[in-house]
Amino acid sequence: MRTSFLSFLRRSFFVKVIFILFLVSVVPLLIFAYLTITLSNQTVIDKVKMLNLQVVSQTMERIDITMSRMQQVSSQYGISPSIINLMDSQKNFFNYVMQNQELQRVLDTGKTAIGDIDDIVLYSVESGEVVSSIDAIVPLKQSRYAELIERFEQSNKPFLLVVDQNDSDPFLQNNSFFMRKVSYSNGSGFKGVIIITLPNNALKKTIQNINLGPEGAIYILSSDRKIIASTSSADTFVLNEHIGQLLDSWQQSKRSDQFTLGHSLVSVKQSRDFHEWIIVSEIPNALLSESTHFITKSALIALFVLMLLGLIVSLVIGYSLYNPLKRLKHHMQLIQIGDFTTQDTKYPNNEIGDLGVMLNKMASRLQLLMEDLQKSEELKRRNEIRVLQSQINPHLIYNTLNTISVYATLRDYNKIKSMMRSLISILRYSMENYEQLVPLSQELKYITDYVSMIQLRYDRRIILNLEIEELLNGMLIPKLLLQPLIENSLFHGILAKEDEEGIITVRAVQVSKETVLLQIEDNGIGIDPDRLNALNTNLVQGLQSESIGVKNVWERVRLLYGEQTEFQIHSSANGAIVTIFIPSGKLDYESIDTSSTEERILPNNGTI
Repeated sequence: MRTSFLSFLRRSFFVKVIFILFLVSVVPLLIFAYLTITLSNQTVIDKVKMLNLQVVSQTMERIDITMSRMQQVSSQYGISPSIINLMDSQKNFFNYVMQNQELQRVLDTGKTAIGDIDDIVLYSVESGEVVSSIDAIVPLKQSRYAELIERFEQSNKPFLLVVDQNDSDPFLQNNSFFMRKVSYSNGSGFKGVIIITLPNNALKKTIQNINLGPEGAIYILSSDRKIIASTSSADTFVLNEHIGQLLDSWQQSKRSDQFTLGHSLVSVKQSRDFHEWIIVSEIPNALLSESTHFITKSALIALFVLMLLGLIVSLVIGYSLYNPLKRLKHHMQLIQIGDFTTQDTKYPNNEIGDLGVMLNKMASRLQLLMEDLQKSEELKRRNEIRVLQSQINPHLIYNTLNTISVYATLRDYNKIKSMMRSLISILRYSMENYEQLVPLSQELKYITDYVSMIQLRYDRRIILNLEIEELLNGMLIPKLLLQPLIENSLFHGILAKEDEEGIITVRAVQVSKETVLLQIEDNGIGIDPDRLNALNTNLVQGLQSESIGVKNVWERVRLLYGEQTEFQIHSSANGAIVTIFIPSGKLDYESIDTSSTEERILPNNGTI
């Protein structure tokens, strides 16, 4: 069953049409979906990379702006004569108070100008006090900036940026400090220090709203790899080790703006300003592909829907082609079995429909030709019957009358009466009745009279055995079907034999549910093998032969009962047998009055 199904798939036009249409619709969709997914994903990834690099650059730009303002303010204050004068030591208390108030106002103004900073502090070497924009004025030793100022003095640098995340002092740990020396107006010496405090929380605010996923993070690092601010929640030790790996990879990539480390995309930007801080953004690849997953999923859903639509359209188009072809095939099958009357008017209005219309016209034409052929065959068969009659009548009448003349001379009136009765019956059957089909019983009555007359004519004892099943007496057969066969048995078999007694057996038997046997057997001299082979060959090939009667019988039987009819001729030294196998389904029957036929037809195994 599997082989037959595969064979159907290989040779089915409908399956091939569906397959081709489906390929035509699906292949472009697959190519389009692949290109869409690939290009869209790559575009999204490139866009995310670009945006991430922009975020890093913008974050660095904001930090640079803040640090630049800090530098500008510190530079202005560091060389401003008014600030330098305000840092002078005052002995008068009133002047001292006014001086400190003015310093706090100036520092507060600078704090406002910079923004994002926590405090601006001014330390005077002469007074030894630290003036803050938010704290009270205290001596250096009491100030929280004492350690920073001491470190700055030891560095002997004009300015210093201090980032100390590892310091135990929370104040130093949570802030970054920019310090600049204040020189005397003549530039001759060290008069004090300006300290600007930048809280790390302010830097963290610039990055805290950047969402890079639960595993992604952005870092603000000092030039010596210390973490100033971060969005990561990892442990400090683990984070420092990870930052070291990131920066090492950055160095190995020749300070590339973007590179891949493990399963993450890393973007790095280092300031070119004095602070040289580094912004590092780390995005896991899963976050990059998260956006592409939606595009891929949407594209696949659209592809599935379009493929389904393509399949439906292919089925509809294929069926619209297959259905009329199937109707056309069915119509041709009807014509093949001989049904020319069926007309199909439901063909579509296209090329296939044109074929259907042409097939209808062809069937109509064939029907007319078949009717003409049937009429011709009918006329031909009638003419053949007339030919048979013309062959029988003159010769038979001449011989019969000659025989009657002999019997009249001998005054054998019983034989004259018997011959005249048989002759009249034969002439009536052969000349007055031109019906195509007659019951078997009527044909047998004719054969009985014919054999009876031949027996009297040649003065030979001839036995006619009739082995007929009762139901087959009404079987309709072509008129004069058996006469040529009986005539051959008599003249070419029995009368040619020296024995005085001849036997002819006519059988009609239902050998199976599908087949009826009609057979004529004689005990004559048989048929010469060469002539028998030539006769069988001529019958199979439809060639002309001397046995016109046998050929006529075969053609009439085949035309009436179909190609399934079999015609066989066998011969031996003991006689010849002609057998006709007729399909039961092709036979028609006529009811026979048994009471009337018993007087006319010899019983089975009857003898004349």
